[in-house]
Amino acid sequence: MSFAIATQAEVLKTKRTASVWLTVLGAGFIPALFCTGYLLKPEGAISQLKQAPWNVHFFWAWQALSTFLFPMYIILICSLIPQIEYKNNTWKQVFAAPQSVGTIFFSKFLTIHFMILFFFLLFNGFMLSVGVIVNLINSKFTFLHHSFSWRALLKLNAKTYISIFGISAIQYVLSLRFKNFIAPIGIGLALLIGSIIAMQLGWEHRFKLPYVHPSLTLQYLKLKHRSVLENHEWNAIGFALTFLLIGFLDMKLRKEKG
Repeated sequence: MSFAIATQAEVLKTKRTASVWLTVLGAGFIPALFCTGYLLKPEGAISQLKQAPWNVHFFWAWQALSTFLFPMYIILICSLIPQIEYKNNTWKQVFAAPQSVGTIFFSKFLTIHFMILFFFLLFNGFMLSVGVIVNLINSKFTFLHHSFSWRALLKLNAKTYISIFGISAIQYVLSLRFKNFIAPIGIGLALLIGSIIAMQLGWEHRFKLPYVHPSLTLQYLKLKHRSVLENHEWNAIGFALTFLLIGFLDMKLRKEKG
């Protein structure tokens, strides 16, 4: 079985599962709150959004997302995809199919990233819609009178996506290792909270903590003349490669599969 067909099969498995609903509802949660806040309490928002409404609007949204909700989404989605096999007791069927261990391992990981990219697409679309809708309802908002920087938004999305490589790899490997759905989520949540506390305390090595990398990316984007990739983003890539290698070898060498 080719890698493309295996990945397509993995994507089809996610239809009508909790992972799809988690992605849609997770991507819409913050935009819904912003829309409600803008419409119910418009005075303060209008004054702060007057000069560069789209920039401030998206910065507020990503600030609310990156610190906790987005890493938590990564933790949950990485647990839900492998759980499809555990829940249906189909791991033995997966390994009995004419496909290599590498195809099984990486097709599932790629499926997780398809869901993450779908989350990005929905979140940005929802936030754009919020700006248009509130401006149509309340003409005092200035979203429709200012241009929108697609380049800045694409840069934000691209760098944030790179920053989650480490979290996704760690949580994916944990979710494959534990049959219990709660175990990888509990470990991930503990690491996330601990990392946030370390960051709030100003720990000098916080850029080595994968669970705060999305938040660090947003902070560095406010600074000008930065490098293409920050240190923590290189670390995210390094964490991903390391844990994917560990997870692949664990799956390949494990005597009892599934």
